[in-house]
Amino acid sequence: MNLNTHIALALAVGLLLFHNDVTIAVLVGIGAAIPDLDREYVFTKRKIFAKYQLHRALFHNVFFALAITLFNQYLGLGVFLHIALDMLTSPTDRGVELFFPLGRLVGKFMLDYDGNVNRKSKGMLWYLEDPVRIINKTADPGLKEVNKMPWIRIYGPFKNSRLVDWMIFYSSFVFIQLYELNNLISWWESFLYTVFVKYIFIDIGIIIFYFTGEFWRRRLQFRGVTTKIRNSIIIIMVFALSLILYQGYHLYNPINTSIGIREVSLIIVSLIIGLIIAYVHVRLRFKQVVL
Repeated sequence: MNLNTHIALALAVGLLLFHNDVTIAVLVGIGAAIPDLDREYVFTKRKIFAKYQLHRALFHNVFFALAITLFNQYLGLGVFLHIALDMLTSPTDRGVELFFPLGRLVGKFMLDYDGNVNRKSKGMLWYLEDPVRIINKTADPGLKEVNKMPWIRIYGPFKNSRLVDWMIFYSSFVFIQLYELNNLISWWESFLYTVFVKYIFIDIGIIIFYFTGEFWRRRLQFRGVTTKIRNSIIIIMVFALSLILYQGYHLYNPINTSIGIREVSLIIVSLIIGLIIAYVHVRLRFKQVVL
């Protein structure tokens, strides 16, 4: 979904869940802007992004979202909302690789896009091949797949920047106005103060990063720009990231939980034992182990 849609929905959810607390709602909105920092901007060539498929993976996975939640619960909520929306988007938009990087430990699949069955592989397999032909015909150059890949991303039926995307944005915006109708002017004053005064560094950093990155991606990347211009773009984006990290460092507010090291250890041990038993069970019953 578009970045403005992610932020608008996160603001609406933040206001609804936390009883009109503008400060918390803005934090949820900031969190919703974080995952798209893994876009294929200027730090690497598009060929590298096409090879490793980092967009909608690096910061669009459950492990990154949990890490942010442990750092700041409200930022984490925004990240989870962002991921949930992107899970509704099409293969063209690349959906979400929810379990990156663990999902890439298994690189083979049983059933290819033409229905051919792989009966030779002995290790673990994903079930299906990613719909590479559709992706490579319709996706942005940096999002096209270089090699055949297993279907490890979650896709939905909706296209970025089309009807459902804009419906969510406008509906979220309208909801905020109606929800705050009794004190709308004072709410906007509080909102603008929170965004451009209280959290000015992280918000300005996000704005500069995305504006510069999109300007590079859409206008300059394929024009053979000089090294001086390229380095200037890199310096601007590094400066923007520095602003994000500077104020982000001061937002430490972890979620309160009774889960400690003992509970985490038990969860990990249980998962490992469960995986081993399930592997033996599926191997004996089906000969091949399909995830």
